[in-house]
Amino acid sequence: MIYITKGWLISAMIIGAGLFSACEDGLELGKTADESHYQGIYENTLTLSDVRTNTQSILVDLYKNEEHSTYTTDIRIELKKVLSKDASIKVSVDADYLAVYNAEHDTDFELYPGVVTLEGDGVVAIDAGLKSAKVGLSIARGEVEDMIEKDKTYLLPLSISEQNTGLETNETNSHCVYLITDKSGVNDCDKSENHSIKGFLFFEVNDVNPLNAFSFELENGKLLWDVVVLFAANINYDKVEGRPYLYFNPNVRYLLDNNEKFIQPLRQRGIKVLLGILGNHDVAGVAQLSDVAARDFARELAEICRIYKLDGVNFDDEYSKDPDLSNPVFVERSTKAAARLCYETKRCMPEKMVAVYAYGKMYGESYVDNTHHAREWMDVVVPDYPDTENGVFNNILPGLSLTHYAGISMEFNDGRGPNLNSYFAKQLKNNGYGWFMGFAANPLYYTKAKTNDKGEVVAQPIWDRLANVTDLYGLGLKAPAIYYEKNDPTPYPYGMLGN
Repeated sequence: MIYITKGWLISAMIIGAGLFSACEDGLELGKTADESHYQGIYENTLTLSDVRTNTQSILVDLYKNEEHSTYTTDIRIELKKVLSKDASIKVSVDADYLAVYNAEHDTDFELYPGVVTLEGDGVVAIDAGLKSAKVGLSIARGEVEDMIEKDKTYLLPLSISEQNTGLETNETNSHCVYLITDKSGVNDCDKSENHSIKGFLFFEVNDVNPLNAFSFELENGKLLWDVVVLFAANINYDKVEGRPYLYFNPNVRYLLDNNEKFIQPLRQRGIKVLLGILGNHDVAGVAQLSDVAARDFARELAEICRIYKLDGVNFDDEYSKDPDLSNPVFVERSTKAAARLCYETKRCMPEKMVAVYAYGKMYGESYVDNTHHAREWMDVVVPDYPDTENGVFNNILPGLSLTHYAGISMEFNDGRGPNLNSYFAKQLKNNGYGWFMGFAANPLYYTKAKTNDKGEVVAQPIWDRLANVTDLYGLGLKAPAIYYEKNDPTPYPYGMLGN
């Protein structure tokens, strides 16, 4: 037996009456219904889209450096409903659609003349019972550079050119359109024709946008800094899991989550972006991990670098508490443990950079296991500031070339370290050092001194400290023209700073 309470019954009657009234008001007897709204609901249609962006209109910038001279993705072929039988579909360049697109958008794009490669000649099979498939696509500048005009945007329309499904295609949805611009004319940081010495810059990303590396241009437009370190992520200890792990504060996390806006533009112009790894006031530290813990942490670092398309890491042995030696993941803090972490990290990501700040126990070992020399697992050494105030860094490991070393380190925030004056520039150049280092570049102090509460100068203007780059490259540093606000990818005229 079904029981309905009185309240529910009354509510149901009221709702039913309302629905009946509403239906009655909109009903015209004897009139033919407009069925256009329902057209296509039973059809199975095809749609193309780009997997990387999940869109059908994609902006692609191709740069000079090898990694960014090619755009690689997949084209997704999506059906509204699953197939009842096996099907074959071909995706290809649709040159005829160029005129249609230009007429529709009032544009005059030309067909992209570069190298376009579709996996399997664009043919893809979709099995019965499925409703989607992918085909690989590669867009490259290739060997036709003379045919491509720099900074000009070209169109590459792709469409379904052949199919044996009998499925409907829509003029818009069955096309994937790439708007491709050759950015190879954009200046990068390759200064090898002037000299091989490179710049290594740390940004304190809690306060400063790393895109400010673009403020530093030589007179020929080349960028001054070759490496940017995001300072810093942390090595933390997980008490529940009993292991060290990689921690990102909200500022670092924001940059990683928005790396296409804040990290990849640097890499597209040739700057290598490293993740700084620093202690965080607990028992985990980069120079106190056991061999097993070092391997485990190195794997995590490699995974993060590949996920976020970073170029490596920089280790800094600061701000860690003494290790708990009763815990098997820790050992006594030592240069040996630091070297082990560098070695394991390089093993996990041999294509990436491993750099160290020569402070604490982070630097000093020439070998791991008496077999693997430092040149195998340490790409760059940047010294502490006092070690270069009276002369270039000279604590060199036997067998490690000076090209691995920054000869001087400059702390822009508090004035420590020497200036890149004529003397130090010549020392770097004449002795064959590979690098010079800067820390904490802030647009506020590009051209004005930093002062304390008493009005006393604590740090000279950054441009003054870099005045003698001319002695390195034969070219001076241009006055800053742009700067970037924190968490904003927009370049602003430098004259607006502080307004």
